[in-house]
Amino acid sequence: MSHPIVVTVICDGHRPDFVSEEITPHMMRLRRAGAWFADHRGIFPSATRASSASIATGCWPISHGLLGNAVALPIENGHEVHDAGPEFYETYRKHFGRLLTRPSLSQRTVELLGALLCSNVSPGAAFFHDAEGHGELHHRELSHSRGRVPLMPGIVAPPGSVGDAVLTDKFISILMERPPSAATLWLSEPDKTMHAFPLGSPQHLMALREVDRHVGAVAETVEWLRDRGHGVLLLVGSDPGHESVTETVPVERRLHEAGFKASLDSPEVVVAPQGSSAFIHFGGDALSRRVEVAAWLGQQSWAGRIIKGEDLAEFGQVPAADVLAVDMAKTQGRNCNGIPGLTAMAVRFAENEDAVRRDC
Repeated sequence: MSHPIVVTVICDGHRPDFVSEEITPHMMRLRRAGAWFADHRGIFPSATRASSASIATGCWPISHGLLGNAVALPIENGHEVHDAGPEFYETYRKHFGRLLTRPSLSQRTVELLGALLCSNVSPGAAFFHDAEGHGELHHRELSHSRGRVPLMPGIVAPPGSVGDAVLTDKFISILMERPPSAATLWLSEPDKTMHAFPLGSPQHLMALREVDRHVGAVAETVEWLRDRGHGVLLLVGSDPGHESVTETVPVERRLHEAGFKASLDSPEVVVAPQGSSAFIHFGGDALSRRVEVAAWLGQQSWAGRIIKGEDLAEFGQVPAADVLAVDMAKTQGRNCNGIPGLTAMAVRFAENEDAVRRDC
């Protein structure tokens, strides 16, 4: 029996200015045939795990609750920073008493024909896309059917082009055999390559061509489903779009060097980095230093807009009086391959990442 289906393909880290006849002809065909969202923007911060939750729920982080790729939780005298991956899952649930505060598409389709997610990005992004396990998931670290019943054997799909191909084939085979009400394919490229090679490099363009072939194969399957009477909405997009790194800034180390932290590992002031932005959390007596830190940040060449925590709702984020958000400095110009869009990158402590991050 035919039924409506929503099919979504996320090309992680893709940028609209890299959709072209030469590099991505399948995406260009879809652009001409469908609707092109020229003013689409990512959430703040533009980080995959929070983006995954937003795409799954249709909500801003202020509504679903997951703030970013890194999350700081209160501890005695301050905060502790956690990577939002599977090992953080139960810690997050225990602290908040729940996972996401808005239902995912998987939950909304339980009474229909269910949801499918084939994901080749971080396990945290896959986890938080269907936080309560209402749908079917295929991922290298966690494959399960509805209710988190393990699927054995699991899928072997390393991040990158090889794993993307494996998961695309799996995605298409399920669509053709038992099409669900909602199906999402989340590819790891071009994100994985763009983190390792400069934007506009031959490696980046090769990854885009591979991704475009996967999009073309899914689009062909969608036409096959439509020919059999299914009404299919096909969405192709990205979660964050990448900018090229000009410098890598160890923000928490700089705060320590400026005298705002007692030691590098003390919890009273901590930084939860989010790529081209960061959240700075203040605990205990350090809360009184927030105004001074904001003024100091305003003098740093690597810091762009400084946002007080109570103003974060304006950006779709959870407001908090013990936080500063930093949008890292954007600069005019182009990277080594002539690609526009330059930003400083936030990390906590690492001093020597410039060599591997610059222009990527």
